[in-house]
Amino acid sequence: MKQSLKALAQRVSRACAANHSRRRIVVLCYHSVHPSKSFASATPIVFDRHLDWIAANCDVVRLDQIQGIAALAPNGGRPVVALTFDDGYADNYEFALPLLQRRRLTATFFVTAGLLERDPAVVARLQTLRRSTCEDVRPLEWVQVKAMRAAGMEIGAHTYSHPNLAGLSSLRARDELMRSKQIVEDRLGDKVRSMAYPFGKPGRHFTRETESLVEEIGYEYACAVLFRSVRAADSRFAIPRLFVTRDSVAGLRDKVQGAWDLIGTWQEQCPMWLARLVSPADFTERI
Repeated sequence: MKQSLKALAQRVSRACAANHSRRRIVVLCYHSVHPSKSFASATPIVFDRHLDWIAANCDVVRLDQIQGIAALAPNGGRPVVALTFDDGYADNYEFALPLLQRRRLTATFFVTAGLLERDPAVVARLQTLRRSTCEDVRPLEWVQVKAMRAAGMEIGAHTYSHPNLAGLSSLRARDELMRSKQIVEDRLGDKVRSMAYPFGKPGRHFTRETESLVEEIGYEYACAVLFRSVRAADSRFAIPRLFVTRDSVAGLRDKVQGAWDLIGTWQEQCPMWLARLVSPADFTERI
């Protein structure tokens, strides 16, 4: 039933997008790019095809430009796309970076500080969340992160241990947000401007209080997960992104062009009691 409703929502969204003149502004969220990992967002071959389609059909911009473009409320033109990656896996450097560089495209990489620090508890947590081996969640080396930044990529924070921030006390949430920012800044010798909420859905994984903490700690903008385009009215501390989950090029095109926007509206407006019934995985951190 859920899949049938999702398919219907996609058809309705696709029809609405086709009749809408406003320029599409979209942020995509990848995780792992790897030939064989079960949780990879794409294989390198498919990611290469994604980038071919994006480069040919979209204007790729830095994440920090997205809200300024949305504020202009432009009509017509090619979709505007920003690329992001969460967690901080070594395959981001080994497979994704060369493909981005080949096309002179930029992306933002949100790294889980405790994972990159090889904290055993955080490594074990990511293994559990991804249902994978230790090798599968092998993190970036800091020297690789520095090379990525030197290549023009933005490095942001993704908390210290990848918790559901909405389930933490204010004190613990502050520690996760501040500790990760400090570690990444110390390791890179540069300011960290952005962060992404683990799991990422508003109300389920972060709250307005979380957003306030993010601003207070000194981040300039933050990314959520919400399957719709960016709007001028969106908070700079809850920028919507669409997950890429083993999508074909046609599936990616649908997300960029608006076939998932109605699902994003549902995610945003659905009462929490109903969300728990329809999407229980959102409340068990199995993402």
